[in-house]
Amino acid sequence: MKIDIRKGTAKILQGDEAGVLIPLFIIMIVTTIFRPDFLTLGNFKAMFTQITFIAIVALGASMTLMVGNVDISTGRVAGLAGIIMSSMVVDHQWGAAPAILFALCIALAVGLVNGFLVVYCNMTDFIATMGTLYIAGGMRYLFIKGYQLSLNTLEDFPLNAVFKARYAGMPIYFWIMLFLILFMTVLIKKTVFGRRMLAAGDNREVALLAGINVNRVRIIAYMASAFFAGIAGILITLDIGLGLPETGDGWEFRAIAGCVVGGTSLAGGKSSPLGTLIGVTLVFVAENALIFLGLPTTLRVAVQGALMAAAVMVDQLRQKRKIPA
Repeated sequence: MKIDIRKGTAKILQGDEAGVLIPLFIIMIVTTIFRPDFLTLGNFKAMFTQITFIAIVALGASMTLMVGNVDISTGRVAGLAGIIMSSMVVDHQWGAAPAILFALCIALAVGLVNGFLVVYCNMTDFIATMGTLYIAGGMRYLFIKGYQLSLNTLEDFPLNAVFKARYAGMPIYFWIMLFLILFMTVLIKKTVFGRRMLAAGDNREVALLAGINVNRVRIIAYMASAFFAGIAGILITLDIGLGLPETGDGWEFRAIAGCVVGGTSLAGGKSSPLGTLIGVTLVFVAENALIFLGLPTTLRVAVQGALMAAAVMVDQLRQKRKIPA
């Protein structure tokens, strides 16, 4: 059997992940030229401890984008889940497992509300999830009673030691992120449900004719988005050992930027978990490069916007190519 190496290499280079890696490498090389200490193991370890939480949120956000919708409530849902978990442990003396499960159930409930508003009430996804963004954001402060919800002060809390330890040089939540990326990759590429999600986003009418319950798939996507956000919020709360109401602010737009930059189509029907991770990494590396080059940190939002705008333009060009002449 003869293997066409050139054809295989061309296929890899034409993939979405390769397209995201090119600007990532350019930014890294240019920054390293001016600041050789940028390309160090310590710096990238520090970055990936921050990237983890946004990457997990982005994995969930990619599921709603995959079905042709958007969820901008994920950051506040993450913060709400972290606050509820820490409140149950500190104020009500719950164990770690029931507190985490309860917080994740609340996150799922928010996702269900989002899905119901968008799918059955025909609300614009941006408006519906903006509403839950503010509701979840406000609810975070209901659990704060004038003092910090500190998990570090609980001597018998078992997860404090787990999250302080390092495993192969990285914290446990980094490995949880990698597991979730692997899980999402298998779900999208190897399962019937993953193919149904892609079909529902690519063309809903055709998906309906194929017997796919598009409404159910869309609602599950919103619930999954909120669930992943809840996981991220709980993980960062366990990492810092504090339930902070401001946790999650701004995460939603960085997550969506990472998804779009990583090749997830805003039109639906296309997503890559690995591409999402690379896209989030690109956003963080660009922001980190600003700091190393001594540029104003206020440019961070502008960098996010520029990367997202460029990714959207590329996505629109791809969508036009799909339209038959």
